Amino acid sequence: DLPLTVMDCSVPGMTELDPDRISSASTLNTGFFLGGYRRLHAAGRLDWVPAFHSARYRALEDFYGVDVALIMVAPPGADGACSLGLHTDYSLAMLAKARLVIAEINAAVPDIADAPRIPLADIDFAVTSDRPLLEYRIGGKAADADAIVADHIADLVEDGDCLQLGIGALPVSILQRLGDKRDLGVHTGLLTEAFMPLVEAGVVNGRRKNIDTGKLVTGIAAGSQDFYRWCAGYAGLALRPVSYTHDAGVLASIDQLVAINTTLEIDLFGQLNSETLDGRQVGGGGGLVDFLRGARASRGGRSIIALHSTAKGGSLSKIKALLSGPVTALRADVDYVVTEQGVARLSNQSLERRAQALIGIAHPNFRAELTAQWQEILRRC
Repeated sequence: DLPLTVMDCSVPGMTELDPDRISSASTLNTGFFLGGYRRLHAAGRLDWVPAFHSARYRALEDFYGVDVALIMVAPPGADGACSLGLHTDYSLAMLAKARLVIAEINAAVPDIADAPRIPLADIDFAVTSDRPLLEYRIGGKAADADAIVADHIADLVEDGDCLQLGIGALPVSILQRLGDKRDLGVHTGLLTEAFMPLVEAGVVNGRRKNIDTGKLVTGIAAGSQDFYRWCAGYAGLALRPVSYTHDAGVLASIDQLVAINTTLEIDLFGQLNSETLDGRQVGGGGGLVDFLRGARASRGGRSIIALHSTAKGGSLSKIKALLSGPVTALRADVDYVVTEQGVARLSNQSLERRAQALIGIAHPNFRAELTAQWQEILRRC
């Protein structure tokens, strides 16, 4: 077996790459520390790179060499080119560097009109298939707290806003509560089928977007087979690489960009940890900070961090005096924070007022403890 390095572009909750299928001597380079990768980590075969999505793309352009690109594409159209389909985030950077391109031409991949394409002549080796695409589904029943958090966030969304949402059950609950809004737009990294009802109802139409007007912009679309068929028939869908979906300049140029994301814990300084639980690596920062900063730079934009106030059956506060893990996002990055206990706006607030606001949306069982811990922090400052 060859000692290869395999670059990973997995979607958390949907795909985990098994590099042993390529080579049992391979090392996996990834920006997401998924549960299935612990075996590789224990064996010293995982290069986990903490980096924002935008930085990973630039690294593919400027730092990493790519010998072989493995891609899945749609059958060629009349122009002799193949659509990259519904997963276009890192593909262009990878293809630009690759010395050898191997493609699976899959009849199940939709030919998206407004998406990157690769000429058939640029593919060195190809196989054909018609296997169904992998599906992305939100598992389990939504928590009761999700509905309350989603109600709070829906109140922060205004007509004409352009939305970015993260992944998981909570974004689904949020989207279900936006049916009374008008002329919403979308510019996101991952589009799920939870957007479909809003598009079909005319709530999401992109009419007021000052760039990409009328377009629903994403880097990846992931969901059920029905959703993939819907994507194939929706003319307003635009697939773009990370160099566009997560670019600081592009995001800042979108008026009323509202970035809605989740985190694992926040401390009273407003710092976020979105990577570790109980000292164990469980994920990566992904595009979180790209969108936090992009929304803050947008004219009329807002960033919203959502989380439950507690974990482990209410025995653990997710609002901490100090983080238990790494700082994924700086305190200056954070704007709105929402739990089922309420909404805290941290922007333009003093250090003490930020802490007071966060204590106010912590679970009541932990507020006295957090207040005492904060006073001790202040005494040491």
